Amino acid sequence: MKKITKLLFLPILIALFGAFTPLMGGNTAKAVNAEAVPTYPKNGSGNILLVNGSGTYFKSGEADCAVYFFNSESDNQWSEKCNYRISGDTIRVMVPYKNGTAKTWSKLIVCRYNPSLDPLVNGWDGVYNQTEDIQFSSFLYNQNTVNITGYKDSGKLNHSLYYFEYHGIRGNNHMYLDLSTFTDWEQGGAKFAIYFAYPEWGSSNDWSLGNSSEGYHLSFCWKVNGQSDNDHLYECIVPGTNRVWNLVIAVRFNPVQGEPGWYNVWNQTQDLHFTSSNHNANMIRVTGWDNSAYLDADNIISRESRVDFYGKYFLDNVTCSGSGASDATTTAMWNTVKDEYVNHLSTTFQGDVWKSKGDKESEKVIEQAMARYDYIVFYKQYAHEDFINRTTSENKTEYSSLVTPIENNIDKQQQVWPVAIVAFVIAMGGLSTLLIIKVRKNKRQ
Repeated sequence: MKKITKLLFLPILIALFGAFTPLMGGNTAKAVNAEAVPTYPKNGSGNILLVNGSGTYFKSGEADCAVYFFNSESDNQWSEKCNYRISGDTIRVMVPYKNGTAKTWSKLIVCRYNPSLDPLVNGWDGVYNQTEDIQFSSFLYNQNTVNITGYKDSGKLNHSLYYFEYHGIRGNNHMYLDLSTFTDWEQGGAKFAIYFAYPEWGSSNDWSLGNSSEGYHLSFCWKVNGQSDNDHLYECIVPGTNRVWNLVIAVRFNPVQGEPGWYNVWNQTQDLHFTSSNHNANMIRVTGWDNSAYLDADNIISRESRVDFYGKYFLDNVTCSGSGASDATTTAMWNTVKDEYVNHLSTTFQGDVWKSKGDKESEKVIEQAMARYDYIVFYKQYAHEDFINRTTSENKTEYSSLVTPIENNIDKQQQVWPVAIVAFVIAMGGLSTLLIIKVRKNKRQ
C-alpha cells in the first residue's frame, strides 16, 4: 500500500508544479537605450570638427581645406575638401569613415589644398601647407575648433585650439512645421517643404526629405499622423545622416509643383538660424505671411513622442488582433501602417520602433502597439508581412514552447491560468483518490 501511495504522490507533485510554474515568472525584454547624439568634437566617424581661417588661408579659388586623419600607419583617411562655411571664417569638417566603416581616429593634420585636385584621389600631391600632427587628446573640455594662425618657417601652418559655439539640427531626425497659429498658409491646397542650409549658399544645401523602401528622396512635408491635438502640424525628414544644419526656411508652394525646388514658390519664411537660445528647437511656427515665423524652442516634439505617435497610429488602424483562425486585420489595414512606417519615419526612428519591447500593459503606446504586432505576426502567425523585421529584434515578445501554439504577454491571462486550473484539478483528483484509499483501509482494520 505504501508503494501505491508514493506512486500517487508523484503525479500530484508534477501537476502542482505545472500549475504554478507559469505564474512564477515571465520573459522580460532586454532594455536597449536609444541612440545618443554624441557631442563634438569626438574622434569617431561622422562627428564634427571646425577649422577657422577661411578668410585668410582657405580663400575660394586659392586654396581649399582638407584634413588628414590618423588611425594607424596603415589605416588613415582624407576628408573630402571642406567648403561648408558655417559662419564667417569657420569651416565645418565631418570626421570621415574609412571605406564606409566607422573608425576612431587618434590625430589629424589640417592642410591648405590645391582646389583643382581631390584629396580622396590625389592624396598628398595636392597639399600646399599643413599643420603639425594634432592629437584628439589635445582638445580640452568642449574645444572643437582648429584655428589657423599663420605660417611657420618651414611653410607649415601654425594653429591653436578653441571653442566655437555652433548650433543646428542633425540629419535623419524629424523637423516640424506648425501652421496652427496662421492657417492661411494652407489655402489653395498649398504644399510645404523645408530648406536646410549653412549660412553661405552652395551645393551643400538641401531640401527636406521623405523616406521610402528605395531610400530618401526630396519631399514635401506631410501631416503628422497619430496625434489628435493639432490638425495643422506637418513634418519632414532632415537630410544628410551625418550633417548638422544651422539655417532653415519653410516654403509654401503652388500645388502643381512636383517636388521641392526654387520655382512655383508662393511664400517663404525668413532665414531661421539656430542659436544658443533656440538650439533645441525642431519646429518652425508660422505666424503670418512671408517673414513672420520663428524656431519654436518652447514646443519641442521629442523623438520618443514621435515614435509613440506611430504606436497610436498603429493601434488606431489595426484595431483588433482576431482570435483562433479568424484574422481581423485586413490587408488594407496592414498596408496602411506599413506605409506610415516606411514613408514617414526616418531610419533612426524606425530603429526605435524595431527595438521597442512588446508589452500590452505598458504606459508607452509604442510598446502596446508592438505587443499587438508581435501577437499578429508571431503568435497567431497570420499572413501579414513582418515589415518592421521584428523577428531579428531582441525585444520582440518571446513565447514559451510549453503552450500551444505559443505563449505571449498579451494572452498570459487567457492561457497561463487555464493551464494552471487544469493542473490544479488533476492534483485535487489525486488527493481525493488517496483519501478514499485511506478510508477504505481504516474500515478494513
